[in-house]
Amino acid sequence: MPLFSNKFTPKTIPVRRNDTSVIRNEFGSDYAAKELSIDLSPLKIKLGDFEVSFEEGQWIPASGRAGAAHKENLRLKKELEQLEEENNMLRLKFEILLDMMTDKTVEAEQQQQEDMQRAQSLSSLKKTKKQKW
Repeated sequence: MPLFSNKFTPKTIPVRRNDTSVIRNEFGSDYAAKELSIDLSPLKIKLGDFEVSFEEGQWIPASGRAGAAHKENLRLKKELEQLEEENNMLRLKFEILLDMMTDKTVEAEQQQQEDMQRAQSLSSLKKTKKQKW
């Protein structure tokens, strides 16, 4: 047994797999699959007749009545967003038309007042001319 021997010899570190979760989260699974040439299929779990898949950070039912209900909910949410956008657009158009109508009403009232003042001034001028004759 040598007196000054090296008793500590480090073990070799195994090669680490590429961590694709960061790339997937940052750029999306489509980008990761394209750039890294890997197949990133969603994680699926089947418990009896019930099957769920993990996509975009959520467990989504893939089969059965729950899956159909989930798909229907997604469709209804999309339709709701579309209707809300249409509603907002119609409200904006309504506000613009209301502003335009208010402006035209104010202009018409001003024009009417000017016409009345002109008519009064013309009638007073006619009276003064008649009085002078």
